[in-house]
Amino acid sequence: MIGEVWTDALNLVRVPVPERPGVGGKLLRPALCLLSARVIGSGDIERYVPLATSYEALHIASLAHDDVVDKAALRRGGSALNVLWDNHAAVLGGDYLVARAIEFLAGYNCCDIIARAIACIRRMAEGELVYFGREDAPFTREDCLALAECKTASLFAEACAGPTYLIDSAHRAPLYAFGMALGIAFQIIDDLIDVTQTAEQLGKPACGDLVEGKRTLPILYMRARLSPEEYARLDTMRGARLTEADQAWARAAVERTGAREQAEADARHFADQAVEHLAALPSGPARDSMEGLVDFILVRTS
Repeated sequence: MIGEVWTDALNLVRVPVPERPGVGGKLLRPALCLLSARVIGSGDIERYVPLATSYEALHIASLAHDDVVDKAALRRGGSALNVLWDNHAAVLGGDYLVARAIEFLAGYNCCDIIARAIACIRRMAEGELVYFGREDAPFTREDCLALAECKTASLFAEACAGPTYLIDSAHRAPLYAFGMALGIAFQIIDDLIDVTQTAEQLGKPACGDLVEGKRTLPILYMRARLSPEEYARLDTMRGARLTEADQAWARAAVERTGAREQAEADARHFADQAVEHLAALPSGPARDSMEGLVDFILVRTS
């Protein structure tokens, strides 16, 4: 059922369905942008294709930059750009995509839509900079959610609200709120599958958040329930090259401590919020597809 809804959503806005979603990318941001345009009454979806493309370009640019910072070797089942080329070229590639995204947006002659995109880029960077050099500092659930808002949900929200700067601003608030709640739920699930799936399933290194010392809800919940000896073992994983045994231990710990269940409950909470915001939008196939995408992000495994 979920797969059918996902396919229908992309077909509705004429976005090509990837043959290998885990490798080619899910195209959620452009799909949400085009669905938002449709739900507020646009009969000319082609007009919004450059807009949708710009949000996906910004997303891919952030991945290219993240892989350099994280020294990641895999992305979407293949070599990351920093491995395929080198760090210098990967950073330039990310910068190029940001520039192209702004060029796409400029074609609409709308200062607000450009300003919002730039503010989103700033917010994404701020989310990472706030915790730079503070890897050993304690962190809370609120810290994890604030980071999810900045690095992921902010771009989801802009992709959903973007069309309202070109048509029907009356629905901007619920669309933005929907995107924000959906983005937080997406990031929680993303953080969860990082420590519950294998590298083959993810198309990128497994348990990467543990190695990089990142602040995520699953890690927070897991740490809170580990014994002193297990806590110490978890800390030794930061900056290390994990063995298959290390990864298997981490996957088991997420389950055993209840961290998975608690993180999934948080994700469902924000997913429910997203659906509530959809109620303020005109009913129809586009809104139904947006609700289907909420279900999709909760059950995805890569």
